[in-house]
Amino acid sequence: MKPARVLEIISGFAVEGPLGGIERFGIELAQRLDRTQVEPIVYGLWSYEAPYEERWLRKLRESGIEAFMPAVWSEEAPYRAFVRTVREARRHLRGQRVDIIHSHCQFGDVAALLLRRQLGATALVRTVHNEREWGRRPGRRLLLTNLLFPIVFDAELAVSQKVVDNLQGRPLSRLLRRPVHKAYNSLNFARIEQVSVDRAAKKQSLGIPPDASVVGTIGRLMPQKGYHVLLKAAEIVLARRPETYFLIIGRGELEEELRELAAALNIEHRVIFTGPRTDIEELLPIMDLFANSSLWEGLPTAILESMAARVPVIATRVSGNTELIEDGVTGRLVMPEDAEGLARGILEMLATSPEERAAMCAKAYAYVRANFSIDRVARQHEALYRELAS
Repeated sequence: MKPARVLEIISGFAVEGPLGGIERFGIELAQRLDRTQVEPIVYGLWSYEAPYEERWLRKLRESGIEAFMPAVWSEEAPYRAFVRTVREARRHLRGQRVDIIHSHCQFGDVAALLLRRQLGATALVRTVHNEREWGRRPGRRLLLTNLLFPIVFDAELAVSQKVVDNLQGRPLSRLLRRPVHKAYNSLNFARIEQVSVDRAAKKQSLGIPPDASVVGTIGRLMPQKGYHVLLKAAEIVLARRPETYFLIIGRGELEEELRELAAALNIEHRVIFTGPRTDIEELLPIMDLFANSSLWEGLPTAILESMAARVPVIATRVSGNTELIEDGVTGRLVMPEDAEGLARGILEMLATSPEERAAMCAKAYAYVRANFSIDRVARQHEALYRELAS
């Protein structure tokens, strides 16, 4: 039996920013699929003209995976950019056999529908990586997520139980009795575990004193991540522990606004906005605490990475986070949009003994290592692809 040819659609290859964990997952999934069973093709919808995109394309191609990125994203004309990427993808894939199209993003879901007939795909799959699809476009959520997708997609995957519940709660899903599969985001743990870092030198490269405490976070600077809450919590923390530094890694639409807020709170001298970084694995070990302030989530890769790096985590009590963290056992949970509660939790975590923190990190590492390995999830995807291809 020939390997199933699967077109994996992600937003792009700008993993370090403005994209992030979802795209990294799509790339790592393609790399870990068994080529005797699945022949992946990775299609990044758009280039964000970031300098590190070509590095990801090169890595995939060097490992024997076809990868392409046919158009440039335009914030001013997103629909024109979408039409362009679908047209160029058709041209790129003309004459190739594609058995399954698997989308990992919202625009990718629509692209999959438009490409199916021309490519002759036998099945469509989509993974929902976020609790709130089309958050700013409720009309699209009603038309696409609730009415069209339950009918036209042959399989839907969800990265957390909350997302599963949302999808199974749609009236058409109940009527058609079509199951939604839970397929967690996951990690290539070797990427984290094989890194050795001189913590003092790395801190120095960022202008952080070697004995300073570091509270870090990673993600797109967008409303979902609640970074305005984190900065207000940082103000409270710094009043008690002025030697602490806050490290915000990533880029996004709110960067200028967040910098202005840090200045207004008079904490800009202790908040470092790094922008996009290619050395996430080297930055995690310098953190004394990872802080997630999200207002909603799917299943955050950044928390998985922190737990894999044995960095203690404090996060908001929202779906996704609660599937990764057992409060007081593998991390701490606080209510979303509560700057005082987040600050209190940060201070308490920083004040715990090294032995207590190490014990918590060991439990967190054991949990994610057992449940969120990229190899385990790749086997799950292979089984689904075999079923659909047959």
